[in-house]
Amino acid sequence: MIEIREAAPDDIPAIARVHVEADRDTYSALFGPRAYALRLDESELRWRTALGDGDTLLVASCGGDIVGLGHARGDRVGALYLLRSHRRRGAGSALLRGLLSALSRQGVLEARLDVVAANENAIAFYRAHGACPVGRCINRDARGDSDDLVLSIPTAARKDGLSE
Repeated sequence: MIEIREAAPDDIPAIARVHVEADRDTYSALFGPRAYALRLDESELRWRTALGDGDTLLVASCGGDIVGLGHARGDRVGALYLLRSHRRRGAGSALLRGLLSALSRQGVLEARLDVVAANENAIAFYRAHGACPVGRCINRDARGDSDDLVLSIPTAARKDGLSE
């Protein structure tokens, strides 16, 4: 059974391991030999900083083991990662719902997120959850430049065009 909860400082090493593994699985398939190997210490620093800054950082756990993470700050969903072994089992949907709910409680009506345009699986996932493309951007990082699709997704169920 998958449990979604807020991350705690003690979770950071496990969050970083999941981030590094899921990132490698995802981006090595998309970028091949250009794929950048994310370092564990860089990932730990990212998530410690996020918690320290008061960002929303959620984990998906199964049997006590962290198998996924979701991050949001401001009106942005910054990350959603799952281990390959736990994809297509509802954990990603639960993490996304948790992030959108947290943003809604903060008064955000629509969240934005960037997805590598070549990542058809991620784009299909977000579109199935109500996201719509609103633009494109170039993401520059150690992997090289990537064309990203910018998506917008409502943070709460809408009825007659109004947020509940």
